[in-house]
Amino acid sequence: MSSPRSSSPSGPSDAYAKIYAVVERIPPGRVATYGQVAALAGLARHARQVGYALHATPEDLDIPWHRVINAKGEVSPRAEPGWDGYQRHLLEEEGIAFDANGRLDLRRYQWDPDEPRTRRRKPSLRALVADIESPLRAQGTPERAESAQAYLKSNLDFLGVDTPALRATAKAWLKERPDLPRPDLLRLVEALWKTRTHELWSFGIELLLLRPSLQSEDLNLLERMLRKSKSWAYVDAIAIHLVGPLVERDPSLNTRLDRWLEDESFWLRRSALLALLLPLRRGGGDWPRFVRYADALLDEKEFFIRKAIGWVLREVSKKRPELVREYVKKQEGRMSRVTRREAEKYL
Repeated sequence: MSSPRSSSPSGPSDAYAKIYAVVERIPPGRVATYGQVAALAGLARHARQVGYALHATPEDLDIPWHRVINAKGEVSPRAEPGWDGYQRHLLEEEGIAFDANGRLDLRRYQWDPDEPRTRRRKPSLRALVADIESPLRAQGTPERAESAQAYLKSNLDFLGVDTPALRATAKAWLKERPDLPRPDLLRLVEALWKTRTHELWSFGIELLLLRPSLQSEDLNLLERMLRKSKSWAYVDAIAIHLVGPLVERDPSLNTRLDRWLEDESFWLRRSALLALLLPLRRGGGDWPRFVRYADALLDEKEFFIRKAIGWVLREVSKKRPELVREYVKKQEGRMSRVTRREAEKYL
């Protein structure tokens, strides 16, 4: 690995050689502090010397310098522009999560030299994505891939895996990892969504559905996914089954839906409507909010907006038909045929 180092015409000093020998032992997915490395190298209370040694690492010496951090669990800033960000990137590639303050949990990630090596290696995100893609690719067929891509009118790559097989694979994958931490799960989903493969995007959604651990702050991730989706195949599942329950648990998130209602992306406007669907379908929910959203969007020409309004009305009509009859009658002159046909399906 490359590192912020200076070339040295002669070999490393004895002290530096001991430091390099310790750093070389730090396994992937683990970190050590400067003080820890110094102590293990027989240089207790000389943490700064570790920093000097890493800066002076010879060009031909390939050691995992990025796994050495400060005692706060932070990547120490460097004079060379970009190196601290690069170090964090390398650590995240190995599965290490940072909090909002740029710190990692030393209790979780700090290297224990006495820990059995077979227990401490952690696969990188790239390896996990490849591990997921391999069985999916084996289950796909070119014919199904071509058909699904044409149906969804998508420019993504398709492996040709049907939905039941994909869900079964996701369920089996999670069953083998019952203790997968929430931050790792979210980072994996983001990694899957950085690909250009339909099934990997869908796999990411299934992971979130099968392991419901989202918290209010995760709405930011879901919004990024919605903006990237640009297809009902992803938007509807995310909005209804992930955003909806999150907003229901934390009503303060309704302010985000209010902003989505005015977003330039009609997929976000559709999501604002569909996020209200599940509790309304059960006979509860925020009917006044839905009416306000529907009123604001009734004049739109976009098919997916008209369809979403009608869809929610149709589901409400199953338990509270009087609300839907009253709404249809009130907005009869503004309602499109698509919306009205959906709304009156069960009336």
